[in-house]
Amino acid sequence: MSRDFSDIPDFPGIYAVRHRYQGLLYIGKTKSLRGRFKGGHKAFLWAWLDQYNSGDVRLAVQTIPYWKNPALLLELEAIILRATEPPYNVQIPMES
Repeated sequence: MSRDFSDIPDFPGIYAVRHRYQGLLYIGKTKSLRGRFKGGHKAFLWAWLDQYNSGDVRLAVQTIPYWKNPALLLELEAIILRATEPPYNVQIPMES
């Protein structure tokens, strides 16, 4: 991963911040995967505050070509959040 995140696609999608030993830290969705990280992200700040080794923190991204249906992306994020309850996600949507 580069400092300008140029290797991350500039497309809508879902992303996860994961620690090598602690597991999933954060899940999110965005209209632009690259744009979401260029301005910084609280998950990286919190990992730094928790004194995690930067080599142990990874980012996984998956583009989702269905941004015309934002409800699909919202529902996908909610399902993953409820199933995993990542510690850096402050709000986890309840099942409707």
